[in-house]
This record gives sequence, structure tokens and C-alpha cells, in this order.
Amino acid sequence: MREDDDRITLPLHVAGSGTLDRLVDTARDYAKASTSENTNKAYAADWKHFARWCRLKGAEPLPPSSEMIGLYLADLAAPTNGSPTLSVSTIERRLSGLAWNYAQRGFTLDRKNRHIASVLAGIKRKHARPPVQKEAIQAEDILAMVATLSHDLRGLRDRAILLLGYAGGLRRSEIVSLDVHKDDTPDSGGWIEIMEKGALLTLNAKTGWREVEIGRGSKDQTCPVHALEQWLHFAKIDFGPVFVGTS
Repeated sequence: MREDDDRITLPLHVAGSGTLDRLVDTARDYAKASTSENTNKAYAADWKHFARWCRLKGAEPLPPSSEMIGLYLADLAAPTNGSPTLSVSTIERRLSGLAWNYAQRGFTLDRKNRHIASVLAGIKRKHARPPVQKEAIQAEDILAMVATLSHDLRGLRDRAILLLGYAGGLRRSEIVSLDVHKDDTPDSGGWIEIMEKGALLTLNAKTGWREVEIGRGSKDQTCPVHALEQWLHFAKIDFGPVFVGTS
């Protein structure tokens, strides 16, 4: 398979030069980096599998045929040769790989074509698995997690994250984007105010700014505000992000 960066060359009417040739090499490097190495390998394997399937059916993979790709998807979902049935997500990934490979060869694969879209919709309807509903974490689960943590800086940080996140019902993105003060960082997702009776978190949620009140617990070992204070004190954090990496 010819990679997309191999197609980057000077126009025929432009004479080559040292500067332009170096720019061609640079452009090829950028084009190669447009997708990860693992993605390139997966797309190459997708094309190899599809091309072999076409040859076995007496067809050619080029130019793209929506009818043949529809049949290919159907064979992936309900194989006739004893091969294992692929999941819906894998079939969609195969289709993305084919679209990418066709684009590198100067063709456009219309995934909305009825021969492709209708078959894929039927596969999803018949074979897609319903999403698995995760069980909510209970208080005893959090306490069991906290009990395993050490009292070094990493343990103090993780204890504060677990207790604060559970007490406030916070998303991971909300926890990691907290700053100590308002406007500490340009892309702040919120800030904290620690008071005598607890803490007030101001968060930039998807629906706008909101405030979350977190009270102090009856025991320091399980109090989210105390855990937060301990982390800030021993990590010597008084500005910027609340939760940072530590060695």
C-alpha cells in the first residue's frame, strides 16, 4: 500500500531545488504524523483483509463499490466461512480504515450511500450490545479505597481526590481542573474556598457555573475538607491547580 506521505511531491511544472526538496521531506514527515503508528498499522491490515476478501469473491477493491462494501460489512457481521463474528465497533473501525485507504488513493467513499448506511444500521440494530450501566460507588467502597492509601504526598493527594469527588459528586474533569483561587490560570475550570464549616467549590459545568457545598465530616480520617487541607499544606500549594502530579 502506498502511504499518503509518498504522494507528496512537487508539481510537474515546478523545478526542484534544495529548499523545495527539503520542504517536500518536511511535508511528508508531517503527513506521516497525521495518524499514529498503531492507527496506520490497523488501517493497513483493514485494507489487506478487504482486498483479499474481494479477490476471493472475484471482485476488485478499486474503484470503490458501495454495493461490494455493503456485502463485505454483512459478511463481517454474519460470516459464511466459519470466521468469528466481529463486534459492531470493530466493523465500524474496518469501515473507517477502508475510507481512509480509499482517500489515500484519490477516491471518496460515501459512507452515507444506502448500500453502506442501511447495512450498517441493520447490523447495529441486530448485533449492538446495550450499554452496561455501572454500579454506583457506595460510601463503604470509598472508605475501603482510602484505607489502602499511604500518608506520603501521593497518598494525601489521592485521599483528597477520592473524598472530595465522592462528597461533591464531581466528575473527573471537574476535579482536575480546580484551582486554588479564582483566575489563577487562564483555563481554570473552577476554584475552592475553605471555610470553618466546610468548603465551597465553584465549578464551570457544561450548563454554566455552579456551586457545590461540601461539609466537614465527623472524623478527620474520612473528612473531605480535612483531606484537602492536608494535601494543600504538605504539598505547599497556594496558587494554581489544586491537584498536581507528584513523584
